Amino acid sequence: MTEKDVILSLDIGTTNIKLAAINKNGETVSLQKRTLRLQCPEPGHQEICPSELWTDIEALFRLSTKGLESRIAAVGISTHRSTFITWERGTDQFLHNFITWADKRTQKMCDDWNNSYVTRICQTILYGIGKIVGSTHMVCAANFKVVPANVQMRFKWVMENIPSAQALYNQGNLCFGTLDTWLIYKLTGKATWATDYSNAAATGIYDMWAGKWCPVMTWVFGNPIGSLPEVVDSNALFGYISPELDLGCSDIPIHGVVADQQASVIGNCLFEEGDVKLSLGTGLACDRLTASYAHPVALSVYPQIAWKLKGAGIYYMAESMTMETRGKYLDWLVSSNLVTDLKQIDTIALSVKSSDTPHFVKIDAIDDRSIEEFMEEKGSNCTNAHYVRAVMEAHAFRSKVVLDDVFDFYGLPDKIVVDGGASSSAFILETLSALTGLHVYRSNCTEGALMGAFFVSGLGLNWWHTFEDIELPQQVTLISPLDCDRVRLLEKFERWKTFVKF
Repeated sequence: MTEKDVILSLDIGTTNIKLAAINKNGETVSLQKRTLRLQCPEPGHQEICPSELWTDIEALFRLSTKGLESRIAAVGISTHRSTFITWERGTDQFLHNFITWADKRTQKMCDDWNNSYVTRICQTILYGIGKIVGSTHMVCAANFKVVPANVQMRFKWVMENIPSAQALYNQGNLCFGTLDTWLIYKLTGKATWATDYSNAAATGIYDMWAGKWCPVMTWVFGNPIGSLPEVVDSNALFGYISPELDLGCSDIPIHGVVADQQASVIGNCLFEEGDVKLSLGTGLACDRLTASYAHPVALSVYPQIAWKLKGAGIYYMAESMTMETRGKYLDWLVSSNLVTDLKQIDTIALSVKSSDTPHFVKIDAIDDRSIEEFMEEKGSNCTNAHYVRAVMEAHAFRSKVVLDDVFDFYGLPDKIVVDGGASSSAFILETLSALTGLHVYRSNCTEGALMGAFFVSGLGLNWWHTFEDIELPQQVTLISPLDCDRVRLLEKFERWKTFVKF
């Protein structure tokens, strides 16, 4: 009898959909991917068509399972966070496209709520009481800011702008789901409607201290709590692949679900309290594992649930993140004709001195304006190489700001593991090492989220009992600091912060 030694690991990121077949030794047997098709029907709106997404997922499953049908032990799932959809219970009838985490249609609603006198007064009172009684929970609520990336305001928009949503809820037939929930629902043939703790916590309407959907938060924002899915352990049994689907496999258990940032932490074999990972991808995020301690919400650092495993307590992490698409700045170098190939950027950046380089000023969006318009302290002899180095330095500077937000609270770690597309630049990582004075390691695990979903699913199968049982080596490379005058580099960093108002 053929050994079931392969897990299908599905990852829906912000730009790609990937499905990998990974064996017990952590070796990738096959990897298939497609570009995630995004729609922008109006300025500020970003959506995903569920029909198109499902078509792509079906195709990836059929390609990945070919020749492996008898070896597949389970399916693991990782998805980007807070993208959601609503549908009619018991059917596949969705009410609207997925509204992604990057959608800005509710920006004004968020600003109005955050700046209202009622909100400010209530949060001031709550903060004072929380400090007096020593309640981290109350202090977190007092510091809470609504942002479009969280679910609550976008869900409120759905309830106010899509008439069928309220009608279905009144009938008890409205279902809400983030990407993972919808995938589980579809893959199990509508048998399972659930999410895991890491995805639930990222919505902004889950009470991670009480371990349930927050009745106060859902009431405040008009998010009907009865439309929210069950929350279960990350390595729970989420059901089985329906035999009615044409995926090349059926009756396979779904045994691991975890959000993408958390999956990437796990996939890089970071399991211990104090471990730090910096992601230089579509967004920029620093995650620090805090074990049983839920970080109090501050201006730029907030708590997340890293994972919750069967028979164990919630494992938390602190996160600092910017939603800016920093990775696209590198692509912009190509579109602005400053470089012809991103493989050249390190060589070009090192061809000029930092002291001659202008500052690349932070911008909210990349547009068609000339790159010179985003520079400060431009010299008369600035060349394309100076501009390239300025963009690369700004990437490293912004990374240090995100890291400092976390380090100011927890102190310096022993090391930082860095992943994401921009981590391929040795210049950025060397500059970051020089700025922080820390050991910076580049992750050689190019598919961290896929590996994370694989590990969690393996725990569900009892291939391992704890993360500590996983004996696969951590794939990292130590990066040497940039050969430069560190004092002058830090002075330039401080001037850059002044220009970009950090």
